[in-house]
Amino acid sequence: MELGKAGVHKGQSILSYQPRRPVPWQAIDLLLVIAFYILAQSSVVSLAKVVLGPDVARQHAVSGASPSNSAHVVVRLMGEKDPWILMLCIISAVIVAPAVEEFMFRILLQGWLESVGRRWRRKMPTLRRMIPRAIGPIFLSSLLFASLHFRGKTPQLDMQYLIFLFAAGSMASMLTLAFAIVLLRWRVGATAVDLGWVPAKLLGDIGLGLVMFAVIVPPIYAIQYFLASTMPEDLAPDPIPLFFLALVLGFLCFRTHRIMPAIVVHAALNATSLMLSLAGGQ
Repeated sequence: MELGKAGVHKGQSILSYQPRRPVPWQAIDLLLVIAFYILAQSSVVSLAKVVLGPDVARQHAVSGASPSNSAHVVVRLMGEKDPWILMLCIISAVIVAPAVEEFMFRILLQGWLESVGRRWRRKMPTLRRMIPRAIGPIFLSSLLFASLHFRGKTPQLDMQYLIFLFAAGSMASMLTLAFAIVLLRWRVGATAVDLGWVPAKLLGDIGLGLVMFAVIVPPIYAIQYFLASTMPEDLAPDPIPLFFLALVLGFLCFRTHRIMPAIVVHAALNATSLMLSLAGGQ
């Protein structure tokens, strides 16, 4: 396959393995980032009560609607058909979420798991022969990624409160990303390459991400729609197709050790889901 100036030449595999040094961060760095994320997201709820007041911040059933459902918060917000809310959803789903989640799960977590796995494989030669080196890091990071997207029925919330939580939560996620980058560069001297950023390969990575998106989107949506029609309404089917998506993103990141292809796939999938949701709501 030839992508010309995108950086992949004829006869060269678009998923050729790109080796890198083991990531320099340790478990303590991972825990510090997780702690910052939890603190930032918890602060959003407290801030909402201060800014909006305790009356607005309470849960209540919306008149004429089911008191609870398992719809994603973006779907609920887009139901308002407000252009400013739509813009907020696009920024959060297509820019913030892919950048933050791919960094946290593929670069930070999977990168650390790869370095841990490399040390264990040196100590246990049998492990090297039995289990390919990519399986453990990709599977574990994908499983955690999918499990955090579990969603059951939740009470309807005041729309002003929901919008505030969504917008402030996105800002908290971006703050976590900035904190992680500063922490890793300051504490362990992580380079841009360690963090998955290679500007010289940007165009090629965008092309690679779009190709991978075109390949995986049909089976991902097929799984999603099948589960949505067979699972109880109390449970959203998202974690199962997202687990398979994460496996692909993990493999993509393992082969390239760059973040942009995974971000492009994730962003394109979220953008497609937004367009489908808009089309279905009209």
